[in-house]
Amino acid sequence: MQGLFVSRHRNRYFCSFPSILIITNIVSKHPRDQFITVYGRKPVKEVLENQELDIDKVLLDKRAKGNIIREILTICKQRGVEVTRVDADRVSKISKNPKQDQGIVADVVSPQAADAASFLEGNQASSTTLIALDGVTTPTNVGMVIRSCTALGVDGILLPRKGSAKISPLVIKSSAGVVFKSTLLKCERLTPIIKLAKQKGFKIYGLSGEKGSNIYTSSFHKKSIFVLGNESNGVSSSIADLVDYWLTIPMANNVESLNIACAGTIVGSEIMRRK
Repeated sequence: MQGLFVSRHRNRYFCSFPSILIITNIVSKHPRDQFITVYGRKPVKEVLENQELDIDKVLLDKRAKGNIIREILTICKQRGVEVTRVDADRVSKISKNPKQDQGIVADVVSPQAADAASFLEGNQASSTTLIALDGVTTPTNVGMVIRSCTALGVDGILLPRKGSAKISPLVIKSSAGVVFKSTLLKCERLTPIIKLAKQKGFKIYGLSGEKGSNIYTSSFHKKSIFVLGNESNGVSSSIADLVDYWLTIPMANNVESLNIACAGTIVGSEIMRRK
C-alpha cells in the first residue's frame, strides 16, 4: 500500500525515528553536495527567474533550440549566469534523468546543504533533531516531508543518494520551493551515517504499529533522529536493527495507516511543540 506509515495489525515497521549512530566506511564528501540540480526547460527557467536563488551554472545541449531556450539564454545573460553548451550525454550525466531533462540542467547553490558525515562530525549543538529518509521513493512524499519538517523547525533532513528519491522538479514543486531553504544532509547510504550518529550520542526512534510508546507522551533525547521508511516496506532491516526506541502514533476510527508525509508532519509538530 503506497504511503503506508503505520499498520496496526501487521508486525512490520513502516517508519522509524532514530537518533544517529556508529560509523564505518563513511563515504567522503561528494563534490556536488553544495548544489541542487534542476533539470527540464520550464523548471530551469523558473529558478532563473527567482532572483533569490544563486545559480552557479547552466549546462545546455548543443542541439537545444526553441523559444524557451532563447528566453533562458536571455535571462542567463542578464543575470551573468554561465551557460556551457555540451553534448547531451554530459547533461544526462548530471540530471540522471535523460528522458526528462530536455537537454538542460542548472546548478542552484544550496547554502544549507551539507555532507551528512561532516555535519555530524562538526555538530557542537547540545540539542539536534533530524529526520532521515530510508528508501522513500515517491518524489511528492519527499517534497512534502522536506516542506513540513523544515517549517516545523527540524534541524536537518538526512537524504541518501542510494535508495531514495532524488531531488527532482517534482520534489521541488511538492516542497513549494522550500527545498532551497532546507538543511539537506546528503550521504551515499543511510546505514553508515546512522551508525556514526549513534557514536556521536544520537538516539534513534522507530515507529511501529503494534509496539512502542505513544509518540505524544514519550520523551525525546536531546539528540534524536527520526527515520521515515519506504512507502510499502517500511524501515529497512539494517536501520531497524539500530533503532533505540520504538514509538507509535495512536489512531482513531479504525484508521490503520498514515501516509509518510503525514507521519513526518506529526513528528515535526511534536518537535516544534516541545521546543
